[in-house]
Amino acid sequence: MTDEEQYCRDEALIPAPPERVWEVLGDLGTWSRWWNLVTVVPLGPTLLAPGVRFRFEGQRAGRPPTGWTVEVLEMDAPRCIEFAYVAGDLIGRTAWELVPVDGETMAAYVYRGVHATSPDSGATFARYGTRLHSVAMQADALAGLARFVRGEPLDSAWRAEVRARMDAGVAALD
Repeated sequence: MTDEEQYCRDEALIPAPPERVWEVLGDLGTWSRWWNLVTVVPLGPTLLAPGVRFRFEGQRAGRPPTGWTVEVLEMDAPRCIEFAYVAGDLIGRTAWELVPVDGETMAAYVYRGVHATSPDSGATFARYGTRLHSVAMQADALAGLARFVRGEPLDSAWRAEVRARMDAGVAALD
């Protein structure tokens, strides 16, 4: 475990206006379609609103599974969704931030002070800081979100591509 808070901002230009990206982000039912490396488990409604909770769960080869519960704190359509990781392997504040850019959207997932509560997650932060999180966000979540809003396939070939990019990204960190 570590009490050291982690901060980062991972962003990408998404080829859709903020309202469309907001629509996708506001529906947990879409997340597992474009975000491969974690499973999103609703713990109630699938449409985000303050107080809604869900879990992120992840499997990692040769390591224990991870999981943490997320609560929606605030929503400012179509600009920001504030979250708190409230239980599990990670605790702290995060957010999706959306900024319009010439008909598209700069989407950012932001750690606003996240810390590990399990030895395995603490060891990951000790080894990589937030660099591993950034690799995963670029290789998977942000790229998948862009593909989803463009209507591109998110099939087994896409999932294999994500895994290959993730493996290459992790190898580059070592």
